[in-house]
Amino acid sequence: MKRAGRCARTATQIACVVFLLLQGGASASPLDLSDATPRWIEVRFEVSPEDSPGRLDDVWSEARRAYIEPAGLPGHVLIRIPGTELEAQLRSTGAEPIGGSFSEFVWTLEPMTGHVLRAELSGRLREEYALGFLRSSTEVEIRVEMTTRIAAGFRPAKRIMGQRAHRFCVASKDARDCTIVPPIRFDRARGYVNAVGSLHAWTPIAGIRTFSPLGEVIFSEVHRNPEESSVFVRSSHVEPCPASTIDTCGPEFGGNLYELAGSAADVVDRE
Repeated sequence: MKRAGRCARTATQIACVVFLLLQGGASASPLDLSDATPRWIEVRFEVSPEDSPGRLDDVWSEARRAYIEPAGLPGHVLIRIPGTELEAQLRSTGAEPIGGSFSEFVWTLEPMTGHVLRAELSGRLREEYALGFLRSSTEVEIRVEMTTRIAAGFRPAKRIMGQRAHRFCVASKDARDCTIVPPIRFDRARGYVNAVGSLHAWTPIAGIRTFSPLGEVIFSEVHRNPEESSVFVRSSHVEPCPASTIDTCGPEFGGNLYELAGSAADVVDRE
């Protein structure tokens, strides 16, 4: 019985190692931005905690599908993240996207310089709010616009109708109380880029402009069927296959995801 138990544990460990090797080899290559051949690729989002929207390159989401193709402008490329993939990403952070309401998340990049000319999306979220003892929810329409061509950031957090809000600011105009999040052009060695910008949000009675953390991503080539589930990437803070749970090694080791900082839960206020 002891020998059988040892064999079972050994087999599980081997399976775990093979699983992780397959994961690592499947999406390890950074995106070749100079190749505009239409194809499926992958994208991972940096998931900043609500109280630290300026944190960079720390905890990463699982891989999501995206598609690269030539842009209308010569020498530029488009990367399109399907609305369904974006909704799944938002749900993983605790947000409540209205199903089918999100556009594609469209990135226009200039491969020669690595600049993101613009990255845009729109959609609707359901958000809770508080007015004294009254708690309710409402639909919030959002539009996100980001680029690597400006230096922008956020103001100190405020509580607005029971939610934390980090208002958007631009360095050249709001230097006094603006925490700058540096824009970072596309890094060919990693596929990493950080576009900065804002999230405009409107409800039937209010609107606000907050800092958006959705522009910090890693783009990767994909060497597998794009229809397969993407559960590859885990936070560097989570040790894969910890000894205490070796028998359950699998795709659930995806890292801890935090709430989306600057989400539309922070937007029920007038500008």
